[in-house]
Amino acid sequence: MNAANKEKSTVTKRDLATRVRLTLKPDVKMHQALVADVITHTLDAIRDALVNGNTVELRNFGVFKIEIRKERIGRNPKDPSVDIRIPARKVVKFRSGKEMKNQLDAAASAEAQASAAPEPGGAGFDSE
Repeated sequence: MNAANKEKSTVTKRDLATRVRLTLKPDVKMHQALVADVITHTLDAIRDALVNGNTVELRNFGVFKIEIRKERIGRNPKDPSVDIRIPARKVVKFRSGKEMKNQLDAAASAEAQASAAPEPGGAGFDSE
């Protein structure tokens, strides 16, 4: 993966704060540090709710919930003859909301159409 693709695929908390501040700029004058602080406190509240065993539902975005992965047996790829016991543990699961699913489907179909489009000057045949 080249640097341009990596940059495009990762959004940091700072990037998020910048996007929110620019979106609010005409209506609300907020310093980026304050926006970042609000985002940090929001994420902390989500984390605390999950740690306490609660489900966090954000309408039109998605649902975060805690599930327990069962204990299982794993294998070391370097030495497959040795079994390793992997203990049960809690994991965070995310299920996207309807609006996000629709947007992801639309983006996926747009990418598929773009990759299926023939190259200009390619070996396309016209049927008449």
